[in-house]
Amino acid sequence: MAIALEAKIEFKQLCDTLEDVAKTHDIKKKEQILQTFIDTCRNVGDKLKIEYSESDVSLYPILRLILPDLERQRGPHNLKQVSLANLYAHVYGFAKNSDSYKKLANYRDLLSSGKFIGNDFADRAYCVLNKKLPRISTGFTIARINEFLDSISERNTNVTRQQKIETFRVLFRQITGFEMKWMTRIILKDLRLGIGTQRILHIYHPDANDKFLVTNDLREICDQLRNPKIKLKECGIQIFTHFKPMLLERCNIENIGKLFRDNDLYYVQTKYDGERSQLHMKNGKFKYLTRRGYDITNKYGYGETGSSGFLTAVFTRCLNPNCHSFILDGELMAWHKEKRIFSTKGMNLDVKNLSASSRHQPCFVAFDMILHNDILLIDIPYKDRLKLLNGIFTEEEGSLTVCQSTLISNREELIKEFNTCLRNNEEGLVIKKCNMKYKPNIRDGNGCYKIKAEYSDNLVQDIDLIILGGYYGEGKYTGIIKSFMMGVVAPTNKERENPSQFFSIVSVSTGIRDEMLRHLQTKLAPYWIKERPENIVGPKRNQPDMWIHPEHSIILTIRATEIVRSNEYPIGYSLRFPRVTNVRMDKPWYSSCTTLELLSLTKDEGMIQKLTKREATLHDIDRVPVSKLQKVASRSKSIEHNVYDKRVVPLTRLLDGKEICVINGTDELSKEQIEEILQQHSARVVQNPINTTFCVIVGNNRTIRGKEVVNNGKYDVVTLDWVKRVTNINRSDWTSLIDFLPWELLCSRAITRRQLTENYDEYYDSFVVDADEESLKRSFDKIAKPIIFEVLDEQEKDMNKELFGSTSPYSLFGDIIGLFENQSCNAKFKFRFMSGTIKDNIDSSVTHVFVEDNDTSAIVRDTKAYKQISTKIVKCKWIGECFRNGRICEITDYLITQ
Repeated sequence: MAIALEAKIEFKQLCDTLEDVAKTHDIKKKEQILQTFIDTCRNVGDKLKIEYSESDVSLYPILRLILPDLERQRGPHNLKQVSLANLYAHVYGFAKNSDSYKKLANYRDLLSSGKFIGNDFADRAYCVLNKKLPRISTGFTIARINEFLDSISERNTNVTRQQKIETFRVLFRQITGFEMKWMTRIILKDLRLGIGTQRILHIYHPDANDKFLVTNDLREICDQLRNPKIKLKECGIQIFTHFKPMLLERCNIENIGKLFRDNDLYYVQTKYDGERSQLHMKNGKFKYLTRRGYDITNKYGYGETGSSGFLTAVFTRCLNPNCHSFILDGELMAWHKEKRIFSTKGMNLDVKNLSASSRHQPCFVAFDMILHNDILLIDIPYKDRLKLLNGIFTEEEGSLTVCQSTLISNREELIKEFNTCLRNNEEGLVIKKCNMKYKPNIRDGNGCYKIKAEYSDNLVQDIDLIILGGYYGEGKYTGIIKSFMMGVVAPTNKERENPSQFFSIVSVSTGIRDEMLRHLQTKLAPYWIKERPENIVGPKRNQPDMWIHPEHSIILTIRATEIVRSNEYPIGYSLRFPRVTNVRMDKPWYSSCTTLELLSLTKDEGMIQKLTKREATLHDIDRVPVSKLQKVASRSKSIEHNVYDKRVVPLTRLLDGKEICVINGTDELSKEQIEEILQQHSARVVQNPINTTFCVIVGNNRTIRGKEVVNNGKYDVVTLDWVKRVTNINRSDWTSLIDFLPWELLCSRAITRRQLTENYDEYYDSFVVDADEESLKRSFDKIAKPIIFEVLDEQEKDMNKELFGSTSPYSLFGDIIGLFENQSCNAKFKFRFMSGTIKDNIDSSVTHVFVEDNDTSAIVRDTKAYKQISTKIVKCKWIGECFRNGRICEITDYLITQ
């Protein structure tokens, strides 16, 4: 009988491991603890496989508990802290007014003793329930915990609330309080381990992150990467397997001029407010996957075949019969059947769960094609992918359509399209380079941008709202008001009379940095109260943890994308995607936005009202940016926006007096983390470089701003290598900080370049420091970088002919652009010496592909995918023959038939 590995590992073993990881502050130690546990599980699996050859020894059942936020097979539990508090209270019969219930329900609040109980709901649940649960572990296994989680998942739709309560009651008879704590965190999909997903995946397998860059499917990662010693051969996109879609880089209207500096052409498209999805089809079988990898194929609106769902039935009858497989990237939108218009997520619609009786039906808006008839298209220019996309199906209004694209070449055309978007109350624009390639899970530098009005300071109407209440945070914010309930005031009849009634409208936490939060805490701490003041009307649900009398409160400036109708709030409206942009210490509490002022921003009776106050103009692009001042501490004291305002206790004076600007970071170190590290060494961190800036740090030079500062050439622009070197340097070496190392620079000032040429040659070899193994390797790598010779223009050809006669021995291959199947082929150097141009990837310019033998299947496949039928596939021996004879030899005998 086959036995699974998950049935051999006790849940307590996993809980002990997670507890040790969470308590350890050293990241290396965390990695070692997890590595030991995973190795132990693998060893158990190896022994099990020897004893029972049919056993399932996959680590997926274990890894899905360590990374529950990546779990896609089970689906969501739809259980958050509040619902779990009520459920646990029902299991044990806690009355609503009991201390136990209040401790669970108010888990973010301090206990009456003023003490903290952990950092999250799970800790509070452990505090309340531990004595009611078994004291000794019963040997509950990983398999049984997965069975339990399956039983309470959303996909188990037949389970009633009472049955779910009974399921928990049975579980709580079998697990300890310690196990219950970790089970609770798994349900909430937040283990609070202090170690990132990338590190955990790398511990499981060195190639797991490469696979994860393409797919969100944890099961597939575990199935393909079982042995950590075996490298991943390929992690490409596959049919019926979810992959992370290409993302959009944010761009505001002020920066659009930079997009056209190289005379690039762009497609402009509407940015839809729906559910980003991908659609896979092969031989009549369909699969619908959301952006996060959830499979919604079996829901009513979709279907695996033409007879099993609405949208698939539409696809089946509209599909081009010559198309037998595809992967489409697009947006699932809700189409109103009667009004014949798209609705948005702001209307609280879930397009994934529409029913036959709904007023809406799903509509798939396709904007990219990733695979066509089994040929992967990620390296095909977007303009060619778009042509294929427009030919694979017939559009049907309200069900199936291709996103309309407009070709533009300058900023004036883009502004015109953007203003049309504003007039139509659309979410924004998407612009894509005509020649951009499809790069899964890449946001910056991929040639795709999104533009919205709220990205700019002067296009959207900001609103001044008053703080009426607050919500406690979690983790490091436990016991601290982390988000705020904002409100408007009812207008008064008399001119000098203070307002007497206040209405809640939205809660907000975005945009409040720690410095601002500390300031608000200091100002408001003495005035928080438990009971709601009579002159405040709160929301119907999600009441604030604490309230405040308006006369003791503060006004915040809020920016949002739109006003939406909402039955949750007393005036019938709320704000969508709100964020704080300013603390208005200059405005008294009674000067908040009134109900009449807020309602005046609505233009009609529609469900959604955009907060755009004007259209964009060329002046928005041409105007010189002005530094803003944000009043935080008091009316007389301002903090420059240009200066990084997070105060960090310095560890050293290593960078004292040096002004440094950080443009962006990497996946390893974010911009904020780099800035904090610099401040730990006494640097003055600014947001915009000027003449006095010591250096500029760019982690990703593919972004618009990254490219701009590098191409500018006015500053010393360094990579993260410089940051890592100087912040880890020994005290005895601090004097060397004034010198940048050449391989750390993306560009440099003239004075820096002169200093470098005095100390290093063009291959990074130092004139003053003895070479070692590392420096030699760096120099050899620099030497090994290929020099690309461009095809000779007519003037150069004439000069060459004058010097060497009608047949120059040094430009035999001047008109040939070649791709070498084997990059280490010796003929490659002869080809380059004789002016041949070498490409690393096949494209429309490649004239010859050079191979060393007849195994050309991969090359032939690529040339067919690119339709490069005219490209010659030639044996490398032909180059050697031409080299020996000093002339172009007959190529026929060296050609390989495709």
